[in-house]
Amino acid sequence: GKEQAKQWYQRRVRGAKFRRNVPKPMTKQHQQRPAEQNIGLTKYKQHIESKSVMQLFRRNPSPDIVPRIEYEDGMKRVGMIGRKLGETRSFRRNGDVSLATMIEIQDNYVLAQRPIVQRVDEEEKVVLRVGAFDHDNLEEVPLAKQKEYLAIGQVPKEAEHDFNVSKDLVLPINYKLDISHFFVGQYLDISGTTVNRGFQGVMRRWGHKGQGYCYGRTKTHRRPGSISTQGLARVLKGRKMPGIMGNRDRTWEDKQILYANYEKKYILVDGHVMGVVGCYLFLRDSARMDPIQGPLLHYPTFVGEAGALGTEVYDSSVVDPTWDFQTAYDNRIDRLRC
Repeated sequence: GKEQAKQWYQRRVRGAKFRRNVPKPMTKQHQQRPAEQNIGLTKYKQHIESKSVMQLFRRNPSPDIVPRIEYEDGMKRVGMIGRKLGETRSFRRNGDVSLATMIEIQDNYVLAQRPIVQRVDEEEKVVLRVGAFDHDNLEEVPLAKQKEYLAIGQVPKEAEHDFNVSKDLVLPINYKLDISHFFVGQYLDISGTTVNRGFQGVMRRWGHKGQGYCYGRTKTHRRPGSISTQGLARVLKGRKMPGIMGNRDRTWEDKQILYANYEKKYILVDGHVMGVVGCYLFLRDSARMDPIQGPLLHYPTFVGEAGALGTEVYDSSVVDPTWDFQTAYDNRIDRLRC
């Protein structure tokens, strides 16, 4: 009856809030602010649930420190989840100025682990599920998901992701990963969802030139034109047509870490990274740079306190506040003269 229809509608409206990989959007005010001021900010700041309810989830402490393992060829560590804060500039010692992206990396926790069934000739691996960024409102978390987090003793997380890990580098459940898992100068493979541009034509989506604007054209200036289907009676696969632009899962390889702030827990990555401000990014060690940076990494993760590395660490190619800016300016002038 009417009561059943009302309940069905309420479940459907509530279910729209539980879609995965949909981050809480930052307000327009936050997007217009400098990236440094977006650290730790979300649209929903008030906790509806009391602190006593939150303590029910945080009852299990983090496991002890795991022993360090010697590097072997082909080892694959666990990745981490970050959040895009915005874009800024990085000044190099040779005088160049390049684009850089700020990524916040709060404490990540290992939530689950399961083996991968593979062929005999392949290396045995395990999938580790990692979660990050505590939920501000428990009413947005489904009851079944709350029971899973309650069983492991963790607060429900906004973002989760599965990472393939070598069998020898498996971390225990509820283990905490911090920003020191990566080091300054390391190269990362970053995965995320591109900006959703909506339905676009061929000129913006594929960069087509368009048709002429001379005499005789009527309402066909930006249209794709013929799609060459005469005699086929069908559209060929892969034909560049108007459609949805963006909102695709992509991975950008070999992004170098230029700067790390271990106190505020964010890093500066060279170049542009996909996604809107506030979206979640999945960071892992670069696959192509593994022969070079593999022996320099910590296996299975960094063991020790993040404070031992210092508050701020800069890459050797980046200008830090203690460096002479006049030297960078002179280098820039010399290069322009050449």
